[in-house]
Amino acid sequence: MQVLLKDILLFAYHGVHPLENTTGTHFKVNLIIEIGENKVVELNDTIDYAEVFTLLKQEFSKTEKLLEVLADRILDAMIQKFKQILHIEIEILKLDPPIPSFQGAVGIKKSKKINRPV
Repeated sequence: MQVLLKDILLFAYHGVHPLENTTGTHFKVNLIIEIGENKVVELNDTIDYAEVFTLLKQEFSKTEKLLEVLADRILDAMIQKFKQILHIEIEILKLDPPIPSFQGAVGIKKSKKINRPV
């Protein structure tokens, strides 16, 4: 089973350009969390979306120059907190990158697989 948090809009100060670190920019984040196929009948059998979002916001608020470093930190924090995670994927898109005449988004996608008994 997968737990999805899609199209999360956040504002932060990530980037290598000094202007990004002072004025900030908008990001879109997608998370796909695989937790296995166990029967889910109550919240303790799955992962609480609100807790995932809270942890994401907490990690996202710590400025990084590279989105790759930020993604690793977020994935590691999720894996540490939620022991049910078997596989996790994050996509971080910078919605208004400082590239002259560029329209669109840039970003990264990263995933980690965890070897845990199901």
